[in-house]
Amino acid sequence: MNVTPVDQPCSLGADSGLLRPSVNVRLAVRGLPPSPVPPLSPRFSKTWPGWDLCPPLSAAALGTLDFSLLYDQENNALHCTITKAKGLKPMDHNGLADPYVKLHLLPGASKANKLRTKTLRNTLNPTWNETLTYYGITDEDMIRKTLRISVCDEDKFRHNEFIGETRVPLKKLKANHTKTFSICLEKQLPVDKTEDKSLEERGRILISLKYSSQKQGLLVGIVRCAHLAAMDANGYSDPYVKTYLRPDVDKKSKHKTAVKKKTLNPEFNEEFCYEIKHGDLAKKSLEVTVWDYDIGKSNDFIGGVVLGINAKGERLKHWFDCLKNKDKRIERWWSMSKRPGVYLSSGHLLSFAFFCGSHSERRLDSLFEDTEVNGKARRGCTLHLA
Repeated sequence: MNVTPVDQPCSLGADSGLLRPSVNVRLAVRGLPPSPVPPLSPRFSKTWPGWDLCPPLSAAALGTLDFSLLYDQENNALHCTITKAKGLKPMDHNGLADPYVKLHLLPGASKANKLRTKTLRNTLNPTWNETLTYYGITDEDMIRKTLRISVCDEDKFRHNEFIGETRVPLKKLKANHTKTFSICLEKQLPVDKTEDKSLEERGRILISLKYSSQKQGLLVGIVRCAHLAAMDANGYSDPYVKTYLRPDVDKKSKHKTAVKKKTLNPEFNEEFCYEIKHGDLAKKSLEVTVWDYDIGKSNDFIGGVVLGINAKGERLKHWFDCLKNKDKRIERWWSMSKRPGVYLSSGHLLSFAFFCGSHSERRLDSLFEDTEVNGKARRGCTLHLA
């Protein structure tokens, strides 16, 4: 029987990983005309009709990865479920690999933007079924950020080796809908290091506010932080949170959470109560600052945010939503500023250069105390962060 040569790719066997003739080659053997095949792409999914056809062998040789993504809009969370990989490129002398998957949100250089699965030993077909979650993800993040998913080989005696990667622009996801992917890994792509510095953040914090009629006070909940800036040499921080209700003439409004060791995504779940009349809150501002605890030296400032009468936009709205809805807990994520200014209640901005972290927490507290006692606070002009 004459076989008509057909210039079509070959697909990989489901289990063996060996080449087998493509659909059109088999048709040619039977003397039938070839069926049209859509153009191939290194990125594909099981929903595409030509799922069993692989891209060029140079890409397929790196292996395939199955995963799913879900953006939980209500809870500002991105859930990444890493299911399995198949046919990974051998990286070790035994012809196998010790693979793990690493996630990286781009743009973003902090370790807080990087998550990873456990390592599976001596396999080219690992099954993880592991869900990694980014907290504090906003609708804006979903528009401008890209998720980089890398498969690497862990090596105990040398640097870990890169196997392959893929990238998913988050704008392709639909809120509250799980999207499943099954893709061929690609070679390493360069990361743009000239990121927009205006987008640089010191981290995010989830704050809840509730005015309790029973306790006759404001309940401030410090739930968790995400994507904090690393302040220690090990690439992490030992964060804790401080809150003040300003103006604070009696110096009694400071509250502190416990310190969480070696993390950029701490979970606190602590709540503080400020006994205050509901009507008086319309004249107050809540200052929330995050610090890195250090032994034997001054603690480092990480970032801060202000909610209340002197805030603007959504931060002001969060405050008034709390005042308008007694006994209802209102929870919001907030980006923290690296260089918050100090404002007078009259609206004038003061210079606060040392607030960038080069000076201590104690000096920051003393600035507020000295100014409020000896400065314009006596005449009703309050200092607060913005």
